Amino acid sequence: MDIAWQAYAQTEEQLVTELAQLGVSYLSRQGGDSFSPVGEPHELMAGLVCQRSSRVRSALIALLLARPDYAIHISRAMKLLDPKQTQVLRLFYTAAVYLQQEHAEILQAFLGPQCHKLPDLFSVELGITGDSPGARLQNLARLHAQSSGEILNWAGTYENAARHLLRRWEKEQSWKA
Repeated sequence: MDIAWQAYAQTEEQLVTELAQLGVSYLSRQGGDSFSPVGEPHELMAGLVCQRSSRVRSALIALLLARPDYAIHISRAMKLLDPKQTQVLRLFYTAAVYLQQEHAEILQAFLGPQCHKLPDLFSVELGITGDSPGARLQNLARLHAQSSGEILNWAGTYENAARHLLRRWEKEQSWKA
C-alpha cells in the first residue's frame, strides 16, 4: 500500500460530489460545499473502497456501471489498498460485471455507444461459477460473506447499488421530458 495514500483519504462529501459529477448522483450530500475533484479514476475508486460508510463503498458498483471505461484503472487502484481493501475492490468490481450483464439493455439505453463491456478480471481468481449472471452474483455474495465474516445480504447490497443508479437515471430522464 502506498504510504502517501494514507494521507490522501478523501472525505465522504468529496467522493459523493465527485460521483455526482460522473453521473452517480443518487447519494445525498450533507452540505452545499463544492470540492475540487478527487483526482485520477484509480484514486476515486480506492477512496470509495476506504470509506467507512457502506452506502458510499457500494457506490463503487454504480460508478463502474456508469463509467465502465474506469475498468482500465483497477490495477492502479489496487496498488493503493491493503489486502483486505483489495479484496473488497475485487468483489465489488466482479459484482459490477455481473450486474452489467443483467442490466445490459437498460444500461445501453442510457449510456449508448459508450457502454463498454466490463472485462471479467476476477471471476476465475475468486472461483466464481454459475450458469447466469444472477447465479454468479449469488455465488459471489456467498464468497463475500465468507471472506468478510459479515453475514449480510451481499447480493442485495450489490443489486441495491444498481437499482439506485438506474432509478435515479430514470427520474433524471423524466425531469428532462
